[in-house]
Amino acid sequence: MLSIRRTGPSMADVIRDIGDVHARVLPYAAAAALTKNVKRAQSAVIEEMRRDFRNPVAYTLNATRIEVATAENLKARLAVKDQRSGNGTRPESFLLPEVEGGQRKEKGFERALRAAGILAAGEWALPGSGVQLDAAGNVSGSTVRSVLRQVQRPGARQARGTGAIFAGAVGRKQTRGIWQRNGDGLKALFIFTRTAPTYRSLLDFEGAAAASVRENFAADFYAAASSIRRKFTS
Repeated sequence: MLSIRRTGPSMADVIRDIGDVHARVLPYAAAAALTKNVKRAQSAVIEEMRRDFRNPVAYTLNATRIEVATAENLKARLAVKDQRSGNGTRPESFLLPEVEGGQRKEKGFERALRAAGILAAGEWALPGSGVQLDAAGNVSGSTVRSVLRQVQRPGARQARGTGAIFAGAVGRKQTRGIWQRNGDGLKALFIFTRTAPTYRSLLDFEGAAAASVRENFAADFYAAASSIRRKFTS
């Protein structure tokens, strides 16, 4: 999402200061500085997540990846991972809406419900008032897996007794969702809606990364170039 290139007045100033370094070694110094800075930028974004998100889990904090610079390709890149780990949601799917705002993408839980014929096309599953949320405000993976197993089992809709979980429409308004029997009543674990969930822009991904680069790049480039100069003059 953020690319750091060999451009800008700060690099030109540094090159003038170390003009006695042979031109052919400068790309190596630039690559070292770019790589160091993209790692700094990644750390800055993680710290921004800790400030902007409520108790972010490790999966969220580890959602970014870096591409290092080389002397032949003077560009380093910080991006959001586009591959999921295990049964988790792709980091790109849940993190990009927090950066850019807009409609969130379909979750694995929703895909499974849709494949089972429980969630209709155009519907979304949102946590209900009867489901417990973790410290980050999410439904835990173990709860999601348990609910999914129970609603997919044969006869789930006819199950009786406190604790039984089923999917269906209930009440005078025929509200669709996943419910748990609670004595003579029901608890809403998930509510199905046709209004797509949306996020407001919350995480200043590029701003945090760019600020780190502006603060550190010139010094890192100078240090790398000076180190190379010492090796060639010693």
